[in-house]
Amino acid sequence: MNPEFIGEQIAKFRKAAGLTQEDLGKAAGVSSQAVSRWECGGTPDITLLPAIADTLRVTIDTLFELDAGERVDAPEVVSRWLRGFPEKERMERFCRLAWTIIVHFPPAD
Repeated sequence: MNPEFIGEQIAKFRKAAGLTQEDLGKAAGVSSQAVSRWECGGTPDITLLPAIADTLRVTIDTLFELDAGERVDAPEVVSRWLRGFPEKERMERFCRLAWTIIVHFPPAD
């Protein structure tokens, strides 16, 4: 998957939903400039994906074209995602991802 893929998907679904970059930004809690950066090849923070997908009325799987039940190698996906950030930001991004997972998917007792 090329680094610009997610931005292209966001732009495609945003336009199909009749939303402006400002509309999507407000719904996701970011600026319209952030949405513009995503659509020009940047990547949104992984914690924003649920809000983005919900606003665009698609699933996160749809954003990544995984609807066909494609099996995903989670470590590889996370590794590719982290490589999309400058090296000095990767540890912080990984820690935020881990914290989000812990908060939203606590271990069963």
